[in-house]
Amino acid sequence: MPPSPLTVFLTTYNTGLQGSRAHEQDLSSWLIPQLDKAAAEAATPDIYAIAVQELLPLHLGLAGLAYPVLAALTERIQSLLSSHATSASKDQTKERYTLVGRECRVGTALWVFARESTTAGRIGKVLSTNVGLWHLAMGNKAAVGVRLPIKRSEDGESGWESLTFISAHLEAHDKNIAVRNEQYDQILSSLVFRGGDALHRLQPFQPHHTSHLFIMGDLNYRLERLPGDDYPHEKGEVAALEGERTGLMKLDTLRREQAAGRVFGGLRESDVSRFAPTYKRIVGEVEGYSHKRIPGWTDRILVASHNDPESLYSANATPGVSPEGTTQILQYTSSPEVTISDHKPVHAIVVLPPITHDAPYTSLSPLLESPPPPSRPRPSARSQEEVFFWYVFGNVVDRLVGIPWCIIALLGFGNDKTGMGVTAFLAMVYGAWSSGLIKSS
Repeated sequence: MPPSPLTVFLTTYNTGLQGSRAHEQDLSSWLIPQLDKAAAEAATPDIYAIAVQELLPLHLGLAGLAYPVLAALTERIQSLLSSHATSASKDQTKERYTLVGRECRVGTALWVFARESTTAGRIGKVLSTNVGLWHLAMGNKAAVGVRLPIKRSEDGESGWESLTFISAHLEAHDKNIAVRNEQYDQILSSLVFRGGDALHRLQPFQPHHTSHLFIMGDLNYRLERLPGDDYPHEKGEVAALEGERTGLMKLDTLRREQAAGRVFGGLRESDVSRFAPTYKRIVGEVEGYSHKRIPGWTDRILVASHNDPESLYSANATPGVSPEGTTQILQYTSSPEVTISDHKPVHAIVVLPPITHDAPYTSLSPLLESPPPPSRPRPSARSQEEVFFWYVFGNVVDRLVGIPWCIIALLGFGNDKTGMGVTAFLAMVYGAWSSGLIKSS
């Protein structure tokens, strides 16, 4: 039987359109990062949630051609996680991770894997959904979600809780802070899960109708401005880096907007100053930033649990410090050695405490409290008809833009980046087909 706590590994990565080269990439430094002492005991998580943005070139994603990339990455990730868990076990017991949920919209994707030895027979009906966040509900900016019910009692018969994972890619550019805030509200109102147990088959679950919420992604909040003439550093003396990053955090627009109650109410994260800003980095380099953009911690992981005390969300709360008996964020850092994108991956290791309830059904599992002031009230869910209309409309517009764009690229028009995207995609299709990931009918 699994221990009462539940360990969750969360990671988010904007691959910079490099997902279609998945067969060429070493994923281990991203998905099996260096762990500090506090996180070492959680080296084999019960749940892996992997969020990706800009999975493949935009025209391919808009055309609906993400499946070969998803298939290839799913196979590689599952193999890597299972092999690592087996090698990490003290007696070399064979371990296996199973894909329990996957969702994608254009280039925003999310995988949720569960460790069979600790979760088998405990997971209920998994739900997934997505929403386009750009103009006309297009998916080049989007959010995708997976809702996972799990029995957490020692006997595996009750103690239901729900875990909701979201991968989001919000509006870019420094000036669009208000747009990003609006997109977050749109996620809360339109990323609606429908289904669940037989008693509540038609009940709509908004993201916050859950026991534990995990929001990951390229949220695109930057620094207000450059701190003088110097850019942040990845390497150097620890004391100097800590001082530099503490100063930078005062310019972080996500924390500023959250403190003002305009976005991410009732969510928290650990100390983001433990790692250097993740954007805009130089491709192929561990150190350094492009001077074309204001840098920032664009890639973030925020969490909320039903048993979090309100004090964790106050302006005076110390990031990364949680009272005993609440959800603990053991590690929150990035992987600077991954250099194929202008972003760096970010990961967190979270431990959910033993349950103190005995919910007999998913629909009776504890839910998050309303966010404390000064946060705004969460928006209500849009009607099923409205959500469905914009889902269909957005997907149609995606295809109307993406398919002609792909045809133009195949005919040799467009810029070099477009052509390279098509070439990489065709190589991905061939690689997936030749390795048996795409079955012939």
